[in-house]
Amino acid sequence: MKILVCIDGEPHTKSAIQRAIFLGRSRSAEVTALHIIDPWLKKFYNELYSQGRKRYLEYVDECLQAKAEQVHEEFNGMCLAEGLEAGFKVRHGEPVAEILEEVREVAPDLLITGSKRLNAWGRFRSGNLPLRLRKKVGRPTSMISVKATDPDVGPCP
Repeated sequence: MKILVCIDGEPHTKSAIQRAIFLGRSRSAEVTALHIIDPWLKKFYNELYSQGRKRYLEYVDECLQAKAEQVHEEFNGMCLAEGLEAGFKVRHGEPVAEILEEVREVAPDLLITGSKRLNAWGRFRSGNLPLRLRKKVGRPTSMISVKATDPDVGPCP
């Protein structure tokens, strides 16, 4: 069994990681974490003075890379604490498109995402990634969206 867990370093993602680790250990599954470096901040470079554009773009790249490294370290730490060997991948681009491409290439049996509780405005503003993925996966893949406050998600036994 192949499990792909989408992680971004946010608190709601930790519950998704815990679920992936639990399932990976209990089913002897191959677990891989996917982190997307979304360069959306780069779209603002045209609004900066020309002398600061290059420096701004370099700064954004450095910040996004540092975040990816931090996410990787946290994921590895959680896996090692539970005795699970897992893979980690980084992709660059728009999150839904990159996740769908990874699903197409890897063909996981289970896709796990974190999900935070959102009001109507929050759902509109965030784009509700889990819902968008459900609509577009288009292949036989089970999907779990784990909310950070799910009572059955806790430290792995």
